[in-house]
Amino acid sequence: MHQAKKRFGQNFLTDKNLLMKIVDQSKIKDKNVLEIGPGLGALTQYLVPQAKKYLAFEIDYSLKDSLKKFENTHTKFIFEDFLSVDVETVLNEYFINEEVHLVGNLPYYITSPIIFKFLDIKNLKTATMMVQKEVGLRMMADANNKVYNGFSVILQYFTDVKLLMNVNKKMFKPVPKVDSVVMQLTKKDTPLDKTDQALFIKLVKLAFAHKRKTLLNNLATGLNLEKNNILDVLKELDFNENTRAELLSVNDFVRLTTHIKKIIN
Repeated sequence: MHQAKKRFGQNFLTDKNLLMKIVDQSKIKDKNVLEIGPGLGALTQYLVPQAKKYLAFEIDYSLKDSLKKFENTHTKFIFEDFLSVDVETVLNEYFINEEVHLVGNLPYYITSPIIFKFLDIKNLKTATMMVQKEVGLRMMADANNKVYNGFSVILQYFTDVKLLMNVNKKMFKPVPKVDSVVMQLTKKDTPLDKTDQALFIKLVKLAFAHKRKTLLNNLATGLNLEKNNILDVLKELDFNENTRAELLSVNDFVRLTTHIKKIIN
């Protein structure tokens, strides 16, 4: 019997009804599916029959025999680290440039890097994923919420974020220390072009870099600009000089980007 490996963040789901519910709400019937970390195949067993084509990345080679039973003409298992592979090229070759939907019970210690990789890959359209509850709360937090941060802003700029369900830690083996949630991210049209998006992300990261500092101080230091220049922008946007990053909505950051762009070009 396979022993869960701590170094890979392995916790296996066993509740059949919950697994079926996750697959049902991921809405992947007759669509291309990418699964990250199939493990012993708990979700895989329900994904494979519904998927048009199925591809999985599994870092633990010792699970190969457990996953063999799911192999057929429209499935493929790659036993490599999802984060160290040129995933976009693999997806485009296997799915022939068609859109793909990500599903997975993500190892908690690499949730954020996987999400940012999802955002970067054009053909990945949705992600239905199990994450640590506190991460899920951060993903959907609004401005002026104590867990709202740069991650919240960037994620909500690129995607519609939806909580699908809460998952009690007792549903896993071994039982982790925290509860989980299943979140769904759906990519959406974004208001800024690619160059401005890079500035938007930079500004969000700078704004939240030092939580105790004001937006004015963080941006002046991070952009190496005179405070008066930043202050003029804040006044145009009807923000006062003591405004902090956590008070700005996603749309406020979009507006901030278009105004900052004028003074750094």
